[in-house]
Amino acid sequence: MNKIFKHSMMLLFSALALVLGSCTEEFEYTGATIEGEQVYFSNALSSTVNLDPNASEVKIPVNRIQRTGELTVNFNVTTSENCAVSVPSSVTFADGDSVAYLTVTYDPQTIQMGHFDDVTVAIADANYTTPYGSSSYTFSIGLSEWTSVGTGLYRDAIYPGFYGAEQLTYNVEIQENILKPGYYRIVTPYGPGTTFYNTYVATGMMAWANKENTSVVINATDPNFVYVTGDFYPGTDDGMASQGYGVMHVFSIVDEAIKQGNSLEDIKASEPGLFGTLKDGMITLPTQSIYVNFDDSFTPLGYLDTTGWAIALPGSEFTDYSSSFTYTGRFTDVAGNNYAEGTITLGEDVANAKYVLAADGDDINAIVEAIADGSIEANGITESGDVSIQIAEGGKYTMVIVTFDAEGNMRSNSATTFTFSTGGGSGTANWQPVTSGTYDQNYFPNFITDEGGQPVGNPFGDGTYSTTLYVDGNDQTHYKLEPWLTQEGSLEFTLDDRGIISFDVIDTGVDSQTGYGNVLVVNANDMFADNPNYPFSFYAEEGIFAFGMMYYVNMNGQQGWMGGATETFTPSQSGAPSMVKMPAAKKGVKSYKAVKGVKKVLNAKVDRSYDSKFFSNRGLTIKK
Repeated sequence: MNKIFKHSMMLLFSALALVLGSCTEEFEYTGATIEGEQVYFSNALSSTVNLDPNASEVKIPVNRIQRTGELTVNFNVTTSENCAVSVPSSVTFADGDSVAYLTVTYDPQTIQMGHFDDVTVAIADANYTTPYGSSSYTFSIGLSEWTSVGTGLYRDAIYPGFYGAEQLTYNVEIQENILKPGYYRIVTPYGPGTTFYNTYVATGMMAWANKENTSVVINATDPNFVYVTGDFYPGTDDGMASQGYGVMHVFSIVDEAIKQGNSLEDIKASEPGLFGTLKDGMITLPTQSIYVNFDDSFTPLGYLDTTGWAIALPGSEFTDYSSSFTYTGRFTDVAGNNYAEGTITLGEDVANAKYVLAADGDDINAIVEAIADGSIEANGITESGDVSIQIAEGGKYTMVIVTFDAEGNMRSNSATTFTFSTGGGSGTANWQPVTSGTYDQNYFPNFITDEGGQPVGNPFGDGTYSTTLYVDGNDQTHYKLEPWLTQEGSLEFTLDDRGIISFDVIDTGVDSQTGYGNVLVVNANDMFADNPNYPFSFYAEEGIFAFGMMYYVNMNGQQGWMGGATETFTPSQSGAPSMVKMPAAKKGVKSYKAVKGVKKVLNAKVDRSYDSKFFSNRGLTIKK
C-alpha cells in the first residue's frame, strides 16, 4: 500500500511539472475590474463638523473614481430628532468631475450654541459603491462654543511628573469658550502633529490610544485661582496594562472636591495651593492640579505632580516666577527645639521671594497680600535652597511664598500645606544603640477594612528589613527604631511597666498623593483602648515588639484612613530581650486577633518609588 501511495504521488508531481512547464511562457494575468460608478466618502473626513456662526451652509465632499458622464447619487439620510441642519438626499457629479458636494444648510440664529446633532449619510444604491472607500459618513454637526484664539505655547508636566520624561515646550492650538469667557481649551496637546507626539508616539516609544476626550480645559475666569476642570486622556498607551498602568486618565482635583459638597469659594480659602494663576498671558498651574488613574473611573490612585505645568496664550512668552516648597522632615536640636525643614524652589526669572509659615486656619489670601505690601514680617530668599523654621507645636501648617521681579513687583505666589509632628519623647535624648533586628511592616493586616470587610493592611505594602533599636541613656523607658519606613525615618516610643508601648502621632514624611499632605500614623492603642484585644502596641512574651499602626491623612480635621497593620520588631539573638528593663505584656503576637475597626475612606495609592529604592539599596524584600 505504501508503495502504491509513493508511486501515485510521483505521477502527480510529474503531471504538475509538465502542465506548469508548458504554460510558463504563455500565461498572462489580468486583474479583476471593479465596475460601476465607485462613489465613496473619504476616510479622512472628521467625525465632528463645526459650523461657522457667520455662515449658513457647509459643504461635505463626496468622491467617485469613474469620472465619465453626469451622475446623480441618492442617499439615505438619518439625523437626530429635531435636527437643526438640513441635509440633502442627493448630490450630482458633473461630467468629468471626481468630487461633488453635499451642501448642508442651517440658520445660525436658531442653533443653540454647543448643541450638536448626529447625522449619517449612506449611499442608497449599492451598485454605486466601491470596496475601496466608505459607503456612508457619520458625523456630529453643530455650532461649537469654542473659538480658536490662535497658537500658544504648552509646557508639559504630566509626562515628566509621572514617567520622568524630558520636559518639552511646544506649540498648541488654544481655544476660548464663547459662552464662558476665561475658559480655555488646549486642543489635544499630546496628539498627532505635536512635538510630544513626534518625540514619543511616532518613534514607537508609546502607542496612541485613539481616545476622544484628549483636550485640556482650564477655568481661568478668576485669574488668581486658575484650575483644570473636567477630565481628559492625554491619549497615550504605555503598554504596561498588566502592571496596572496603560492608558492614562486624569481629572480635576478641584472638581472632585466640589462633588464632595465643598463650594468653590471654600476651597479657595482652605486649599489655595490647589490653584494656579493667569498673569501677563501665562497660565501657571500648581503642583497638585489633577488626580490620575488608568481606567475610566473617577477613583484616584493619587495626584500627579504637575510642577512646572504652564500655558502661554497666543502673543505671550513664558516667564518663570513660580515657587514651590517641599517638606523634608523634622529636625530637633540639642536644646530640644523642633524645626520644620524643607526646600524652596524658585523659577529662573524670580529676582527675590519672601515666605511665611502660616498656622492651620490662617487666611492665606490675606497673608499673601500682607507679604506683598510689606505689612507682615517675612523671611527673604534670592535663590532656591533649604530652609529651616522653628515650630513649637505639631499640627497642620502652610508654607506661603510670594515671588517678585527685578522691579519689585509681585509676580506669583504658592501655598503648600503639610503636617508637622514634634515626635515622641524628649528632644534631649541620649541615644545608645542596643541591638539590631528585623522589622516586619505588615505582620498582621488589621484595623482598617475595605468595602468587602477585608483588612487593607499597611498601605506601603509587605516588607521586612534590618534596623537598629536605640535606648535613651537619660530615660530607660524611651526607645527608637532607626531606620523606620524610609531610610531617614525613625520610630520613637515609650514602654511602661506593663509592657505597653506608647507613641505620639507620627508624620512619615511621605506625601500621600491625595491632596491632603503627608501620611500620618496613630497608635491603635489610642483608638481602641476599650477593645477586649487591647493592647495592640506592646512588648510581647516572645521578646518581640508589636506596633499597632493605623495610617491616615488629615482631611480637614478628619481622619482619612489608608490602611493598618500590626508591625513587629524582632531583636537579633545577640541583643535583648535582656536589654529591656520593663516586663513583657502578658500577651503574645502569635495569638493576635482581628479588630473590627474602620473602613478605608481614601482610594489613594501611596507613591512607592521612594521605598522601592530604599528596600533595594538595603537588600530587602517587598511585595508589589
